[in-house]
Amino acid sequence: MTSVRFEYLHHLVTVPVAVGEVETTFVVDSGIGLTLVRSSLAEFAGVRTNGASFTGRRMSGQEVAVPLGVAPAVTFAGATRSGVDVGILDMSGFPAELDDIGGFLSLAFFAGTPFTVDYARQALVVETPKTLAARVAAGVAVPIELHRDGPSVDAFLDLVLPGGRTAHVEVDMGSDVLILDERFAAETGAPLGGPDVRRVEGVDETGHAYTRTFTRLAGAIHPAAAPELAQDDPDVMFQSIVHDGLVGHAFLGRHTVTWDVAGGRLLLGPG
Repeated sequence: MTSVRFEYLHHLVTVPVAVGEVETTFVVDSGIGLTLVRSSLAEFAGVRTNGASFTGRRMSGQEVAVPLGVAPAVTFAGATRSGVDVGILDMSGFPAELDDIGGFLSLAFFAGTPFTVDYARQALVVETPKTLAARVAAGVAVPIELHRDGPSVDAFLDLVLPGGRTAHVEVDMGSDVLILDERFAAETGAPLGGPDVRRVEGVDETGHAYTRTFTRLAGAIHPAAAPELAQDDPDVMFQSIVHDGLVGHAFLGRHTVTWDVAGGRLLLGPG
């Protein structure tokens, strides 16, 4: 078992990573799809483009295409993987607070390696078969459905909402509060006309205009497979999106979360 301390950037989990011989900081993000390297870093780190590209969709539906390449090596937690398939991302339009971020580690990077995000101790732990067995004994198993698209891997689970509706939501470490498509507002009893509702209109870094409504749900959410893990009265953001929703740090951070991608499950232990 290898444990690496992580640092928060707001709710984002950041860890030390080396691309080739260049040491940098990556965000660990289960919702990013494929592992990404900042384009300016890729040049210095020896990432070779292969002439292909990958097109993914943001939660709001617009397509984003990135060139694909091969990193000579990616080193994390003392282990080096050679010939890693990555996307090369132009981050010049991103917020300045991400200037020191060299890229994103996705679930694809951990496809054969179970790892645990211990939020309480700010540690990311790469598991062994023995320690994984201990996580199984101590935690609650929640099945995840993996969506694979070439080099991209995303995870979804069934989440029961107030009112009894089950939504199929992406498990996204890159999100903070629960995000739901706006069609769920009425049936969850969301008080969209209440005094504590906040609406934000803006344009994201791709030029897409959005309206986001923030409020709090009355009632509990829980994975369909684990009612005992209920979170009461969660904060929520409603937006017109292509998924049912996304569950992120506000729920995950209450637990010790073990990602067993090969096993198609999360193991949620005490936080």
